[in-house]
Amino acid sequence: MMIREQFRKRVSHMDTQERKISPAMPVKAERLSSQISKLILSEIQSGQLTVGDKLPPETELAQRYGVSRTILREAIASLKNEDILESKQGRGIVVKNARSRQAFRFSDVFETVSIGEVNYFYEMRALLESEAAGLAAMRRTQEDIAEITESFRGMEEAVKENAPGAEAHDRYNAAIARASHNPVLIEFLLFLQGKLHDLAKELRIMTMASPERAHNVLEEHRRVVKYIMAKDPAAAQEAALTHLKNAAERAGMKIYNP
Repeated sequence: MMIREQFRKRVSHMDTQERKISPAMPVKAERLSSQISKLILSEIQSGQLTVGDKLPPETELAQRYGVSRTILREAIASLKNEDILESKQGRGIVVKNARSRQAFRFSDVFETVSIGEVNYFYEMRALLESEAAGLAAMRRTQEDIAEITESFRGMEEAVKENAPGAEAHDRYNAAIARASHNPVLIEFLLFLQGKLHDLAKELRIMTMASPERAHNVLEEHRRVVKYIMAKDPAAAQEAALTHLKNAAERAGMKIYNP
């Protein structure tokens, strides 16, 4: 009951809540349906609901959580997609698997995103991308080198033309990830880059507005490419880590703080 009371207090003002990580990028509060799905999941994980248990009727659940039946259906659909709930003919909605999760969600960690929490995203990105660069230096093939080189040339052209070069930059990141030849790392890096795409785009526009800063960024990328081609994993890893630390600082963030 304590969980439900906390939830009711929180949703009473959620419709008007909004935080911003920068003037250019608003991040809205978590959807009510996501809040409800997490609440139901917590009851399953705590043992209040177990495998095979039937959920109460929609009307009762909607009243219990203080939301509309539409919101409740969205929450249940989400848990069905994750293979946690299922519809049983003649029984209704039942718990299928108390431990199954089909997807990682950042909303499980943060209900909203503040500038401090974006620091954590960038810190994780720095950890993973620097490791990917080190692995790329160890494992890159001639095909990988060609892809990395082509994407880097695209970034060079963007700097010359004072353009954001978003597509070239995305290809560069993806090329280095693929050169790691670690399929799990590749997929998660592409996923993470997708989640940070809008923020990265805004930061890149600000960076390219300063020719000096744009050239500095390009040189940071150039060093990463240099060490990958030289098959120097430690130097490639350090160069990538330095770039991400600098990128965070240029955005007014600090990572790797005590």
